[in-house]
Parts: sequence; C-alpha cells; structure tokens
Amino acid sequence: MEKLGKIFKALEFAANRHKYQTRKGVGKIPYINHPVQVAKTLIDYGEDDTDLIVSALLHDVVEDTAQNESQVKDLSGKILKMFGENVLLTVLEVSDNKELPVDERKQLQIQMTPNLSDRAKKLKIADKICNIQDIINDPPEGWPEDRKIAYIHWAKQVVNGARGLNHEMDEYFDEIYTLSLQKLQGSF
Repeated sequence: MEKLGKIFKALEFAANRHKYQTRKGVGKIPYINHPVQVAKTLIDYGEDDTDLIVSALLHDVVEDTAQNESQVKDLSGKILKMFGENVLLTVLEVSDNKELPVDERKQLQIQMTPNLSDRAKKLKIADKICNIQDIINDPPEGWPEDRKIAYIHWAKQVVNGARGLNHEMDEYFDEIYTLSLQKLQGSF
C-alpha cells in the first residue's frame, strides 16, 4: 500500500501543478494526461520501480511549472521532502533548463542522455514515445509536416543514447518512430 500511496500522492501533486496547462495540440487536452501516459507506458513495458513511476508523473513539473531559479529551488525542495532523493534526481536529470535557447536544449538532450541514470534513460524513452504519439494523434497547433518530421528524427537521436535497458520498450519506440514517419510522409 505504501507504493500505491506514493504514486497517488505524486499524481495529485502533478495534477495540482499542471492544473491550468494544456498540451500544445489542437484538442487542448489537459496537460496531466501526458505524465499519466508516460507512467502508463513504463508500466505497460514491465517497469515496476515505484520511484521511476513517480518520477514519470512528476517529470515535467520543474521544467514546465517553475518560472525562475527561486521557484526551481523551492519546487525541488518539495519534491525531495515528499518523494525522496531518487525521484528528485531523476526529475532534475530529465528537466531542460528553459533559460537556454530551444536548439541548445535539444542538442544538450542528445549529448547528455547517454550519461543519465538508468531511471532517467527509461523515462526519456517513454516520454519520447508519448510525445511522438501526440504529434500524430493531436498535433501541436501550427506545426507543419516538416517540423513534425524533424521532431521525430530528433527524438530518435535522444532515444539512441538511452537504449539497452528495456528491449521491449526500445522496440516499441522503433515501431512508433517508423509508423509515425510513414503516416506523415503519406506512405501509410
């Protein structure tokens, strides 16, 4: 029961932090659906590490709800106190520094992913799977086909640095990658 309690506490915390946010798609889907889907993807592929599932639920909290360095520190302290060091470190590993330009953040993800912890690598793969699915099923407003294709290719570069820990999830990423490109390029 302790594990389930920690997971639901994280779900509640994430839902409160993301409560006014929606995904970028035209459907204006509540943002909380994304971390829930990332956690579900991990579970679907056999991951049962509670700290990994909690990290998945919280993976965008720091990056997408803290507005400045002071808020990052405050939020990090709360995550540490409520969920422990393993969760905080994993969340911070997968959080981009929003003060950097987008292209630099994307390049850093490619470069840094091979050096991440195993938890963070698994989380990266599940996150990219869900992001690609969202690009296909509820594309971000105003994204032309070439931008969607570029994102999918970039996601593969990131995932390439995280492979080898969950072969079934690696294979599922490859399947989603191929099907998504076929659909976008009209050969589906």
